[in-house]
Amino acid sequence: EPDYARWRLHSRRVLNPGSVGGPCFEVTLKPADALPDWQAGDIAEIGPRQSPQSVQSLLEVLGLDAQTTVQIGDETLLLAEALSRSHLPAHEELSGQGPQAIADALKPLPHREYSIASLPADGSLQLLLRRMLRPDGTPGIGSGWLCDYAGIKGDIALRLRSNPNFHPPAGGQPLILVGNGTGIAGLRAHLKARATSGQKRNWLLFGERNAGRDFFFGDEIREWQSQGVLERVDLAFSRDQPQRIYVQDKLRAA
Repeated sequence: EPDYARWRLHSRRVLNPGSVGGPCFEVTLKPADALPDWQAGDIAEIGPRQSPQSVQSLLEVLGLDAQTTVQIGDETLLLAEALSRSHLPAHEELSGQGPQAIADALKPLPHREYSIASLPADGSLQLLLRRMLRPDGTPGIGSGWLCDYAGIKGDIALRLRSNPNFHPPAGGQPLILVGNGTGIAGLRAHLKARATSGQKRNWLLFGERNAGRDFFFGDEIREWQSQGVLERVDLAFSRDQPQRIYVQDKLRAA
């Protein structure tokens, strides 16, 4: 079972209002205790929660009180909290069962992984994620939790995971960074690290839909360009011209 630490949702904002690709959110998190250490390339594993509406609807159908306490392992939780952390069975499967029997049958939600877009020196852990929608138009569990349901200053269950295969090279080798959409998150952390260490042989290829709405962290990227941190930048905004142009086209042309 994940050994989550307690973090708080400090802020969130939409970076691309009106985008045809759907809203992408910059989410800023701060720990309840001291800020831990991590490297560019590392992963934040988030323990998501069901929407309060989904939990309340199930409780109402079952005729159960959200404030009832249940035991999950060594924890004593409110029934509503236990449900929020779990896959929600169909109410037919739970009908007639008591609160503890329901809690015993629950299966926990798996964590969601996000590339970290910041460094400890920034004073917070930042993520970039797109709100994903189900066929019925409701947000997915992971993005819905971070983009919609979690309250500002509310608790977020988070575990940092080292990701050595995506750590920066040990020496000063030139670096080519290729990404599209919210994939810029992990690349941003790498560029921050390269800027701090004075390594300037960096080439960024980034693609999205429209430059006017979807150039995530564009001001920072242009600033790194002007400072010489980015030796080369190739951008592919697929819908800004009649012919669709993508990152792979820019790479092939170079």
